[in-house]
Amino acid sequence: MNKQQKFRIAAAVFAILLFVLLLMVPRTPQSDDGDSALATQSYAVDDEVQEALEMVQGEQPMQGILKLRSILEKDPENIDAAWNLGRFSIETGQFENAIKRFEQLLIYDENDKYLDTYIYLGHAYEQTGDVVKAKMNYERFLESESEPQLMEEVRKRIAGLE
Repeated sequence: MNKQQKFRIAAAVFAILLFVLLLMVPRTPQSDDGDSALATQSYAVDDEVQEALEMVQGEQPMQGILKLRSILEKDPENIDAAWNLGRFSIETGQFENAIKRFEQLLIYDENDKYLDTYIYLGHAYEQTGDVVKAKMNYERFLESESEPQLMEEVRKRIAGLE
């Protein structure tokens, strides 16, 4: 087995492990004492995102993706739609699209609801050959002092880039 094959196997194992660990990370937003009208609007959008996700996971995946894109076009600050579109882009190997979605999300994710975005961004940049930006995003995730097991995997990933 040559070096390139070993790297591909290691990358695949890392991607699977990363996906499993990311599923374990809690998704609850931090509470804030914002205006109740804004909170109501936010929940309505979240319901729309949930409906789109059910379509993606059900028998209408493309319609669900289109719905998520429509939500994001109407509300570019919708971090839930951006995160899910970025994640689906990663899953389908569309790393440039994933980078676009995740970079957009980071502009508006003021409460760090989706800290794992830095891991996904690091992975996407790594897949596009931009090792500097990959490492930078992995290191940003480490600053969050998140789940120890996930942080250890990210440290290993950084070491593999050097």
